[in-house]
Amino acid sequence: RIGKVALGQAETNDAGRLQTTVKQILSLAKVDAGYCLVLGGVDGSLALELVRQSDFQIMVLDDRPEVIRNVRSNLDAAGVYGVRATAKMGKLSDKTIGPMLFNLVVSERHLLGGGLPTDSASDAFRSLTPAGGAMVFGQAASPSALGKWFGDLKKRTIRNEQNEPVWLVSQRPRLPGAGDWTHQYGNAQNTSCSDDELVKGEMGVKWGGEPGPRPMPDRGPRNPAPLSVGGRLYIQGDRVLFGLDAYNGTVLWSQSSPEMRRANIPRDSSNMVADEDTLYVAQGRYCINLDGQTGQRTKRFAVPEEDTGSFHWSFLAVEGSTLIGSRVAKDSLYLGDDGEWYENYKPNETSRVTSDRLFGVDTASGETQWEYSGGAIINSTITIGEEVIYFIESAAETARAKAGKIQTVDQLIHQRLVALDLKTGQRQWERDHDFSKLQFMSYLVFANDMLVATGTDKDKNFHTYALSASQQVIKNDDGNQSILPPGTLLWEDHHKEVKGHHSGHLQHPVIVGNTFYSDQWAFDLKTGKQIRDDLPERRGCGTMSASRHSMFFRHYFHGMWNLDSDKRSQFQGIRSGCWLGLIPAGGMLLAPETSAGCSCTHSIQTSVGYLPRGLE
Repeated sequence: RIGKVALGQAETNDAGRLQTTVKQILSLAKVDAGYCLVLGGVDGSLALELVRQSDFQIMVLDDRPEVIRNVRSNLDAAGVYGVRATAKMGKLSDKTIGPMLFNLVVSERHLLGGGLPTDSASDAFRSLTPAGGAMVFGQAASPSALGKWFGDLKKRTIRNEQNEPVWLVSQRPRLPGAGDWTHQYGNAQNTSCSDDELVKGEMGVKWGGEPGPRPMPDRGPRNPAPLSVGGRLYIQGDRVLFGLDAYNGTVLWSQSSPEMRRANIPRDSSNMVADEDTLYVAQGRYCINLDGQTGQRTKRFAVPEEDTGSFHWSFLAVEGSTLIGSRVAKDSLYLGDDGEWYENYKPNETSRVTSDRLFGVDTASGETQWEYSGGAIINSTITIGEEVIYFIESAAETARAKAGKIQTVDQLIHQRLVALDLKTGQRQWERDHDFSKLQFMSYLVFANDMLVATGTDKDKNFHTYALSASQQVIKNDDGNQSILPPGTLLWEDHHKEVKGHHSGHLQHPVIVGNTFYSDQWAFDLKTGKQIRDDLPERRGCGTMSASRHSMFFRHYFHGMWNLDSDKRSQFQGIRSGCWLGLIPAGGMLLAPETSAGCSCTHSIQTSVGYLPRGLE
């Protein structure tokens, strides 16, 4: 219970004004959870009112001992000191507080006392979380001095009805060069690369904490990857969903989701995707639209169906204002509730989840814009690039009759590569191809106007096929030109799986720039020429992810390979799960706890956010 000591000593009208002021601050900041810095104190009344109206953890920072004593006394008497609020003596320029920590910076010293913070605006700005962290300062006291204090920082002035300046607001944008992880394999192209330019070099722990292992599913069943975009991190637990602040690890929200479960991702697709402000989650018949900051359900999209309740929403992707989905028969999904590892060549482990229909939905109106039904669509191959949806489907009569169900590899014959227009769903082209050697799994990746299909056979040999995604014109050796229709085979590779254990034969490829990484090999994407065959040893299970300059994986523990320097390192004592759990996004390496249920050698089970040393 929050007491009223600090404000109870003030006049009622003063308390009312402070309540209104804090309400305005929170409205302007557009955030009410995470960490808040009160830069310069008076008596702690602003911090206390922020406790009352928000979910912030609050720190008052001041370099005057008498002020800190007063603030601590009042907050302690109110019952919030050490619980929701604290007071620290010092300055930001001391660098004892790390960067990119606070979602909101305000000043009690300026708002109530009329004095400016002794720290600079640039130091305060440095302490804000990117992609939305805000400084909100009232102009009532010394507006000209305040404007000078803000200096060259980008800011906006909020005026009242009399056109008088009342507030100055400065929000920190996303970090230049930062990338996002919006889909299972980074993006709708399935490259497993975020193109983040910042995550490289030496890394340090920025935050650690929840969620821990207790609410997480067993690590073995190849669970969906976490996502991160817009400064937030989304994590699937065991039928529970978490939204975190990516820069300070605050759990912004969580909610139970009984129908939210997906496993054996190498033979299926993830059940969640995200854009800048929104998370989309497939739950039974529906795709639920959640506000990324609050977790509130804002919209619900239903899977197109003739018989209500017969189908579930399966595949998910979002491109601009178009939400792409697919449907499967009810209960035709892997759940992994018994800790299955899906490692062996058995029908109940390698069979593919297929969809009988693809469709596009307008995210604003919720209306279905188009539907496609052809063969049995293999979910793990659906990829999107340059406003085109690509996938592999089986045209076999038996497979088509059972489209929308889990089907064995032997049944999914007569395969063809199909391209649909993203906006209309119209078939642009299709081409038959023999993908029969892709027996353990089937992946399809788009990059640089090319499609790369890869997988292994039952003897654990990798087979890779690079095909043109559109019509291409090439110059022949004689100087003449040839026109290659879309779907033309450009190069192929076949080699024995090298990793040799712990899912080496299930590795999902990674494309960084013009280099294609698969198994222990790297190829020139355009020509198929082998570049190297000495990718870092990866003892443990799981698969790889990458930023523009680094690759991440599980060895004994969290592993990192710097692509520029060839340096390989580990983060000792902590490991990820058995599929994709390390994602570089927003200038951070984000590693939610995904090792629950494992008895391998590791001592720490916690979620972690790593920050490159160069950004500190």
